[in-house]
Amino acid sequence: MKILFSIILNASILFVIWYMLNTDTNPTAVVVLPDGINAWKTYLLGGVILGFLNIFVKPVLKLIGLPLFFIYPIISLIINAIILWLLSQTINNFLNTITYMRFEINGVFNFIIAVAIFTILNIVYSLLFNKK
Repeated sequence: MKILFSIILNASILFVIWYMLNTDTNPTAVVVLPDGINAWKTYLLGGVILGFLNIFVKPVLKLIGLPLFFIYPIISLIINAIILWLLSQTINNFLNTITYMRFEINGVFNFIIAVAIFTILNIVYSLLFNKK
């Protein structure tokens, strides 16, 4: 049950990134295909991939960046940027040929904002639901 909840929460984080960045003035900041009613499949698949990346890749990146955490606290933003970039590359390059799905963040400024949103929502998620 906890895994299913985590997948749904990760999918909702991806939806919030899409919703907050796509505006009337910039409708293609985040491209999610298929769009419309079938976009939920991309969000759920992204939630599964994001869960795997958070379980397997993020601890390795944190271990590598451990000496820098004390000097530069911004390293957590860089780790989240790497995770978000890996998610986008996994969906766009490997799964696009099988599932015809895309999750693409266009532009450096949009990517920086997406990483900030992703980091804030991950902090809220960990504070609320990772009580030990």
